[in-house]
Amino acid sequence: MLRDSAYIWIGPLVAMVVAQVLKPLLIMLRLRRFDWARMRQSGGMPSSHTALVVALVAELWLRQGGRNPILGIAIFIALIVMYDAAGVRWQTGRQAAVLNRLLNDLRGQAGHTQANVPLVQTDENTTHRVKGLQPLPVAKAPWFLVDWPVLNEQIGHKPIEVLGGFVVGIVVALYLH
Repeated sequence: MLRDSAYIWIGPLVAMVVAQVLKPLLIMLRLRRFDWARMRQSGGMPSSHTALVVALVAELWLRQGGRNPILGIAIFIALIVMYDAAGVRWQTGRQAAVLNRLLNDLRGQAGHTQANVPLVQTDENTTHRVKGLQPLPVAKAPWFLVDWPVLNEQIGHKPIEVLGGFVVGIVVALYLH
């Protein structure tokens, strides 16, 4: 039998793993295809970071009591992580999408894309070319556009994905308690 204090470490780790395993399963239900790569990527439903910090808060509350000052610290850290996931990191992903589109359009004018048709991301995992969408007009692509990597657009979370991580964290903590 594990000591009571071990669950403060085990609960959050289990919640994070459960959230990461749920990502490809939820994509399979929604898009009818399985994507193992989603298990090792950030972003998506549910938020594994949120699940981890919420499970930590719940474990501290259940095992140490509501008057423990460490619980207050854990709550503030959880709020910061959830705000960051749905705010700052989400905006970073949107900026990456704009930069990817801009770089793709610039490469398209320089003849670096097939058939000069730009790439468009239709959902969180699918990018394809769309005819009729014209790239931005540029005289010549500079040298730094030639080998620029495609930026990760799935960094942060929508508020519903953070809520999903919150639910996973609470459920795992209550189950282990």
